[in-house]
Amino acid sequence: GIPRALLDCWCGAPPGRCCASRMAGPRGGHVLAAATAVAAAVALLALIRRRRHLQGPLIDADLDGTWPLPLAQPEAVGLSTQRLSEISRWSDGWVGSGKLPGLFTAIARRGKLVYAHSSGSADVASGSPLTQHTLVRLYSLTKPLVSVCAMVLYEKGLFQLDEPVSHHLPSFANARVLLASGEIVPAEREVTVHHLLTHTAGLTYGDSDTAVDEAYKAAGCGWDAPYHLSLSDFVDRIGRLPLAFHPGESWRYSYATDVLGRLLEVVTGLPLDDLLAQEVFGPLGMVDSGFHVSHDKLGRFAALYEVDEEESDAAAPA
Repeated sequence: GIPRALLDCWCGAPPGRCCASRMAGPRGGHVLAAATAVAAAVALLALIRRRRHLQGPLIDADLDGTWPLPLAQPEAVGLSTQRLSEISRWSDGWVGSGKLPGLFTAIARRGKLVYAHSSGSADVASGSPLTQHTLVRLYSLTKPLVSVCAMVLYEKGLFQLDEPVSHHLPSFANARVLLASGEIVPAEREVTVHHLLTHTAGLTYGDSDTAVDEAYKAAGCGWDAPYHLSLSDFVDRIGRLPLAFHPGESWRYSYATDVLGRLLEVVTGLPLDDLLAQEVFGPLGMVDSGFHVSHDKLGRFAALYEVDEEESDAAAPA
C-alpha cells in the first residue's frame, strides 16, 4: 500500500484544507487522485534510485577484508554511495598526476565502515601496495592522542584544567611575555593545562622570524629540537623563554602539546610512550601505534617522501 504521507498534497496545508480538497465541483476528486498518483510515482522513483545504490560498502576489492569495524552500505548511515565514489576518482587523480606516491582513505560513521580506497603504493620503488595494514607516520596527529590521554588522566583526578602548569613544571613559574615593542613584561596570568590543550599558552614552534621564535632558535628549541633534546630538557628550556603573548589572549599552533606530554610524564611517573600505550593504545586495541616501529613490522612501514622543490617551482604558474 501507499504510505499515508503520500496521500497528502505537496502544498503543505493541513488535511482537508489543501489546494486539492478546496477545489469545488465534480473535478476536485480527479485532481486529488492525480496528485496522489504523482506523489506515489515520485516516491517509487526515489525508492528505485535508492535501491540501485544499496550495493554494500565501497571497499576496494584488492583489500583483504580484515577491518576493526563492521561494514555497512553508505545509505544505511546517511551517506551517499554516488558521492563517496567521487573520492576514489579524486585520490586516483592525485596519484596519477605524480603529486602523491600513495593515498589511503577510509570513512566510517556511526561505528560502521562504509568506504575504503587505496591509490598508489606505500613504496614507489618496490611497488608495495598501500593497504589498511600499512604503517605511516602520524606527525601532528600525535597531538589529539596526547590530548585524549590528558583527558583520561584528568578524569582520574591527577590535575585540574585550570591548574597552573608550574605546579608540575617549575621552569614555567614567573612567566614573561615579549611584546612587539621588544619590552619584556611579566605574564598577566600563569599558563594552565587548559592553555596547553587549546594552544593559547603563548608558546611557538621557533620556526618563524619573530623575536620569540629567534629566542627559541638561540636556545636550541627550534623546529629540530626533538632530534637532539630529551623531552624533559626541551620543556625545561622553553619554560624559561618569553611567551609570544599573555596566556589565553591569542592562539598559536605550537609546542604546547609537547609541554603537555611532559606534564603527563611528571604527574604519572611514566614515560610518554608507555603512558599512551597504557591509557590509549591498549584500551582501544591500537596494537600498531607507538613512537617506534619494531623490526618485525618494518616491512609494513611506508617510505617517506618530500616535495621536490625544483620540480614544484618549475610547475608553478608564472
